[in-house]
Amino acid sequence: GGLEDGAEPDAAASSGLDHGEESPVSDARGVERCVSFKRQFSEDGLQDCKSRTSSAATMHAGLKLLTITQENTWMKWHSKPRNIMLVAKPGDPEIIRTLRGMAAWIDSQGATVLVEPNLLREIRGEAWAEPESDPAPCMKLCWCAGNCSCPRMPAIQRSTSRLITKRWSWGTSEGLPQGFAARCRTWTPGQDDLQKSVDLVVCVGGDGTLCWAAGLFSGAMPPVIAFAGGSLGFLTPFPMIDWMDTLLPFIGANEIVRPVQVACRMRFQMSVSRSSGDEDNFRPGKAMPPIPVQALNEVLVHRGSSGNLVKLEVWVNQRPVTMVQGDGLIIATPTGSTAYSLSAGGTMVHPSVPGIILTPVCPHSLSFRPVVLPDSAVVTVRVPLSARSSKVMVAVDGKDRIELKRGDSIEVAVSKYPLPTVCKTSVTDDWFLSVNGALQWNLRLEQKGS
Repeated sequence: GGLEDGAEPDAAASSGLDHGEESPVSDARGVERCVSFKRQFSEDGLQDCKSRTSSAATMHAGLKLLTITQENTWMKWHSKPRNIMLVAKPGDPEIIRTLRGMAAWIDSQGATVLVEPNLLREIRGEAWAEPESDPAPCMKLCWCAGNCSCPRMPAIQRSTSRLITKRWSWGTSEGLPQGFAARCRTWTPGQDDLQKSVDLVVCVGGDGTLCWAAGLFSGAMPPVIAFAGGSLGFLTPFPMIDWMDTLLPFIGANEIVRPVQVACRMRFQMSVSRSSGDEDNFRPGKAMPPIPVQALNEVLVHRGSSGNLVKLEVWVNQRPVTMVQGDGLIIATPTGSTAYSLSAGGTMVHPSVPGIILTPVCPHSLSFRPVVLPDSAVVTVRVPLSARSSKVMVAVDGKDRIELKRGDSIEVAVSKYPLPTVCKTSVTDDWFLSVNGALQWNLRLEQKGS
């Protein structure tokens, strides 16, 4: 907590980097209050903290145009991070070996290691907990609607006596510091307030792992250091092999706390409004409070398993702008502009550009092109009562969350809680390195000279 902004206190609060009041986790596992940090600007006089936060251009008749950008945002902890959350892609032996080394080294520096609940059980040699699931229903073999009398495929019987395979394969305590298992901590999903207890998130895996880690924080999120251990690694700029050199300046016991450059990646918040049955009196802006889910890449409204195209009304700032008729609509962040939106024909947007991308999915139109809206826009998507599809699905970062019926709507706006990811060099350099390396942007043979 306690983010400070010497230049603009109000802007600092709206940036989402503020943790608010600091407090321990609710189940009292011994995790102390987190370390506060502040955002740094060039006005602070730091030679190693150069930030282009504002510029003024003189126009006709003495008018000045003031522009503000967060391309170079620097932050600094007030003291060493103490509570380090480790999030990793499970099932990869190389990642697990790296994770063991990280955990042992972080523990040796006097910091507290937080891991996922099931991983902690493996570390302590306890039984691996798996959520109970209902028996699989018999599968229909016909196209009949409802409960028909046609034959069905028997459900697969699962043996309750089988041993649960350890997903992590953490191994023994060999090579770990003495007492490490007892000092390691975890959290209770849905109960512990992680944003008040975690100083730094270390992510080892791919872009999906980073999205999963971001989903753990419905409010303010601490800085994230992402190591590449997946297949694409667009959002993971740090090589996994250099993890100690990367973490040493942040966690090393003998290191001096220095400012670091972060990319404040925009996230979305979403609200849902259920139908009142009145087609003529629909007005946006009457949605329920936002659901506790933050979208890092995109919010997708799609036809789901229906064979019909979807019909969606799109409103921007409570004004109707268009009707979508196709497979769906993508509302993407600048970070998500290189994900599903790119596959659907959307443009790539630099993560520091404050914009909202609307990209149609297979529109039944030759003139429907993606558009970029300002970050102040509030986008409402509604399923009209005249739609043929009786239900429409809403997916957040690739996972179906909500089902919309005729007359229902969602409202998407920029969240005040961005995802601060630590840069390897700078926001722009990291982004172009990913665009060129992972996506092979504009790759072709060079034309010969005349």
